[in-house]
Amino acid sequence: MRVLILSLDAGGGHFAASNALKTAILQKYPDSHVEIVDTLKIISPILDKLAVGTYLKAIKSVPFIYGLVYDSTDKEPPTRWSRALYEKFYFAFYKLYNIISEFKPDIVIGTHPSPVDMVAQLKKRGNINVPIISIVTDFTIHPYWINEFADYIIVHHQNLVYEAVKKGAQQNKVVPLGIPINPSFAQTYDRKEVIENLNLEDRPTILIMGGSLGLGNIEEIVEKVCTICDENYQIIVVAGKNKALKNALEKRDFGRKIVVYGFIDFIDKLMAISDILITKPGGLTCAEALSRKLPMILISPIPGQEERNTFYLINNGAAAYVKNTENFDIVFSQIINNPQRLEHMKLACSFLGKPNSSPDIAEFIRGMAG
Repeated sequence: MRVLILSLDAGGGHFAASNALKTAILQKYPDSHVEIVDTLKIISPILDKLAVGTYLKAIKSVPFIYGLVYDSTDKEPPTRWSRALYEKFYFAFYKLYNIISEFKPDIVIGTHPSPVDMVAQLKKRGNINVPIISIVTDFTIHPYWINEFADYIIVHHQNLVYEAVKKGAQQNKVVPLGIPINPSFAQTYDRKEVIENLNLEDRPTILIMGGSLGLGNIEEIVEKVCTICDENYQIIVVAGKNKALKNALEKRDFGRKIVVYGFIDFIDKLMAISDILITKPGGLTCAEALSRKLPMILISPIPGQEERNTFYLINNGAAAYVKNTENFDIVFSQIINNPQRLEHMKLACSFLGKPNSSPDIAEFIRGMAG
């Protein structure tokens, strides 16, 4: 089976989903050939730097503007401006066509809506004839994800099917298999073994994350958690790729011990031993937490998809949300001292979690590829 996965390196989650799916396919079908392509970078490195760079700067500096753009395009029928843009610059897709022609995939997967639109333009004109699957990596369905030339759209859960159909998808094309996460999140770890191997302590554990970019008021959040949690709690902070944050946390005296990591590849193990996750509501991170039945307190959502993720998770009982950092300690204290609330959140996570999402999607792909 030959699988071409098209993505964009915008924030980390889309590529993480692509790699998770690739891992599952190769584990389940070792003879397969899977290639991941950073689509926009292949088509035009300059355009990639402009588009992705602008997006990353916008969510850091002026997130409200990105939110306005997201909301203004979240209309029915599916967004037209981007489709019109791709029509106009169709000539630039020859590089993508060459990749598809040379690789000869049995199926094309898109973990970001832009590549799905691009390859759909090729299919629309009869340049290619290959099945296309669009995989939504958030807990909301923006119309941009929906394309008439995609054979299927994969969403996280059955309770998102209605939204997908309302936004323009055909119901028989919507498949609720989950956001692709690493197959390791389905593994059961021995708690004591993980703690010993990572040189941690066997105590109730608070895990604090700001996504792969380490965004949000993490330092202030850590300070407030330290005022609530005594030494009976273990506090772990993952700063991701934000080296400045990591250095600041390591140098600062919080009056108690905290464990600080940078960008790591054992989040699955940390989540397995944690009791509460404090995080930005990125789709991949939250899908991973759901698979571990890990209650979440959500902070600093980017306007747009992360705000929608927040609404979905709190409306379904899996998370709490703190809008203003100055009030974080109040909400955190209420939750950590409410065993019934925590248990309810765990049950909600269990209902929403898809620990086998990537192997299930791999099996679905195999069925389509024949």
